[in-house]
Formats: sequence, C-alpha cells, structure tokens
Amino acid sequence: MKLQAYLDRIEYSAPLRPDLETLNGLINAHVRTVPFENLDIHAQRPVEWSLDAAYEEIVTRRQGGWCYEMNTLFEWVLGEIGFQVIRLGGGVRREKMGDVALGNHLCLMVTLDRDYLVDVGFGGSQISAIALEEAETLHRPLRMALVDAGDGYWRMHEGGWRSAMSFDFRAEPADEALLQRQHDLQVQDPNSIFRKTMTAKIRRDRSYHTLRGRMLETNHPGSKETRVISSADDMRDVLRDLFALEEPDLDTLWPMMSARHKQLFPLSGD
Repeated sequence: MKLQAYLDRIEYSAPLRPDLETLNGLINAHVRTVPFENLDIHAQRPVEWSLDAAYEEIVTRRQGGWCYEMNTLFEWVLGEIGFQVIRLGGGVRREKMGDVALGNHLCLMVTLDRDYLVDVGFGGSQISAIALEEAETLHRPLRMALVDAGDGYWRMHEGGWRSAMSFDFRAEPADEALLQRQHDLQVQDPNSIFRKTMTAKIRRDRSYHTLRGRMLETNHPGSKETRVISSADDMRDVLRDLFALEEPDLDTLWPMMSARHKQLFPLSGD
C-alpha cells in the first residue's frame, strides 16, 4: 500500500503535517471524491473487513465504501502522516434502538490540541474535524450537532440539534470484537438495511447527493430536489456520472431495486 496512491485517489496535493489544517483538508478531499456506497453488500458479493481489502476497494479499484472500509483506510492514512488516532465504536440510532445498536458504526478520534471526532464514513456528512464539545457545526449544506448524551456517550446529530438521524460513541478505543460482529451481521443478515436498500452518497461542489434505491435526493444550500431513477440505464448513468461508480450486476439488481422502491416510497407512483 502506498500513501501517495491514496493521495492521488482523493486529488490531494497540499503539504502533509500532523495538524488541524491538514486533517481538515484530507477529510474534505476524501468525502468529495470517494462515495459512500454499499453496492457490494446489496449485490451480496463477498465483503471482507480489513485494511488491505479497503485499500483495494477504494484506491486500487476506485470504488467507494461504507464506514468500516472508509474509516479503516483513513485511520491508516492519518497514522502514516503522524497523527495520533484511535478507532471508536459507534451506535447509529442508539437513541431509539438502545445498546443493541452499539458497534454498527466505526468512526475515529484524533488528538491534537484537543480531541476531535473524525468520520469520513457516515455518508460524507462531515467535512471537517469536530471538537469533542457540545456545539453545532456547519458542513454545508448540512449541520452537525454534538451533544453529551449524559451516560458516558457523545451523540452526533446529522442535520443539527435534535435531528432524528444520530449515532452515539464513547471517546475510548473500540471493542474490536463487537465491531467485527456488527460488521458481519450487517453484511449477512437479510433484514439488514444494507442488504435491502442500495445507497450511495457524495458531495459535489456545494451540493450533497443521496441515492436510496431509485430515489435521488440533492441538497443544495437553502433548497432540495428529488427525482426517481426511471430505468436501469438511467441508474447506470447516475452511478457513473454523479458517483463515479460502476455496477456490473445492475441489470440483475434492478428488479430488486424497483420492488424495494415501492416499499420505501409507496406514494411516489413509480
């Protein structure tokens, strides 16, 4: 594995120093070039959780990834540059699901002048490091709000104060065995949302694009637009042109995408 190959992948050419400016530059470059996506899981192709596999997927094959892949690779990158970084085990929707959610998300903590949450694997919503203190931060066109959950956990709200989408984490090294079990469960369980719904997310300029099955949502600063992907050919174009992704099994997956679309959006009429 070569650090320069990763830097070329994310189109980053600024000086490398273990400081906040470099950290923020790397986060921003990563989420604008590497899409969050679960195509392999949705297509039920073998998914291995390892640094070598993440590097192969993201750098060599120039595909995207999800939190376990993205943040595993990013942890290695930061360590190569000289950052002090540890892995954190998160729980997406723990606020509603309870502790059963713990370990279903991997994020990172970097220590500089203070501790910072670093996460390139939560759909690309975070574009800069977030200090571990209660505050709302702007990640255009999104807002992120970090609050003390009151039980030893921090809670990160995607969308600002009290938004429904959130994940909890403790500022301590992750339970690696728990992360592995949750990774395998989300990959293998037929009821896992990652198996049921194809998802891709990417930032382009000032816009944030989210694909859930056939529904494409684009958030601009101050506005939002949605459209339904009409056909497999249309989907192929969107994946290629917007997300820079290729899906070899798209024709096989399209009927499942259409069936899932009717479940998720029964009133869409498509």
